[in-house]
Amino acid sequence: MDSREPAALPAHPLPAHPVSHTGPGTLTAWDIPLMLSSADRPEMDWGHRLHRSAATGTSIRLRPGAFVQATSWNSAFNRERHLTTALSIAMTSKKPPVFARETALMLHRLPLNGIPTVVKLRASSVGAAGTTRRSRPDASKRPLFGERRLVYPKSWADSTEAERPAVSLLIDGEVALRAEDLHLTLADALPHMTAGSALMVADAVLSGRRLADDGKHPRTATPMERREFLGLADLCLTQKAAAAFRRIAQFASPLSESPGESLSRLNIEELGFQAPELQHEIYDAYGQLLGIVDFWWEELRLAGEFDGKKKYTGGASYSGRSIEDVIREEKQRMERMQEEGIRFVRWMWSDLTSAQRLAEKLTRAGVPRMSDEHRRFNHSLQAQPQ
Repeated sequence: MDSREPAALPAHPLPAHPVSHTGPGTLTAWDIPLMLSSADRPEMDWGHRLHRSAATGTSIRLRPGAFVQATSWNSAFNRERHLTTALSIAMTSKKPPVFARETALMLHRLPLNGIPTVVKLRASSVGAAGTTRRSRPDASKRPLFGERRLVYPKSWADSTEAERPAVSLLIDGEVALRAEDLHLTLADALPHMTAGSALMVADAVLSGRRLADDGKHPRTATPMERREFLGLADLCLTQKAAAAFRRIAQFASPLSESPGESLSRLNIEELGFQAPELQHEIYDAYGQLLGIVDFWWEELRLAGEFDGKKKYTGGASYSGRSIEDVIREEKQRMERMQEEGIRFVRWMWSDLTSAQRLAEKLTRAGVPRMSDEHRRFNHSLQAQPQ
């Protein structure tokens, strides 16, 4: 195991997030107005007004001193609600908290396969560790997020709090959120996550993909080299966690271009099918590039394509072009490839939630099964989620 102090790790700036001051005592975070009862407002009864609005169902009390508009909260995605809850914790805590594991990964704009029901952060002391659950108010359509405070690992015990690596998100010049350094977060979180979430994160780190606010135009970061990523296993806290991390890092690929493609590749592996080539270029007889397919089985002349919902839904595609243009170009691309003898098998998110459905599609397409000894990812080495 690597005995380096965490403080020696390089800091990775935390990506900017859509959070801004929108008035005294109010922040708009991920399109959710967050109101603080302790704010210095001209109204003498500001705090009382917030409590009354929560009692009447127009607002929701996330935690002591923090309220959100009920309509905005209920219409937001789980990821947005999770991060807004983290911000409410930061803005109502006496001491700036440091967010960890999955919450920190989200603050680093990395994708997850499912949003945790608790916000994870470091405990200020051993006695402060534990999980706090929040009761669900009538105005909230979904349960509120709890808080899980994790003790600092024993290997960090000799370092002072100031030396423990954390990066900050600034809101109008005010430090509002702190998350553990990306290197440390990856080493601490991935071994305790499900295989699907861990692979989504690993692929995104190797490719430089980051989530965008609008869900259409992904942000990019400097891709991490595989050698550097594998080296983070030395920062894991146990040998079992390090082994799980190495398995994830070795199976990860910078060629996966979306979380759906990452999860597709894992499902293909776990179902025991032959591993496809990723991002294969298809040319016609004259050497003209016809397109690039997500997955490719050379012996079968078979292309596999994952179709995410966001590719075809809403007013615009990932590229911002109209849905009609995207569908027309996709149809023309497929027809030209089919003229070259290429077959296609396609699946969507719904197929990834049912192993049977995806297996039936791949079997009908003729994709062969692999023996257990030829499978590349043994997720039995995955540490148990915590």
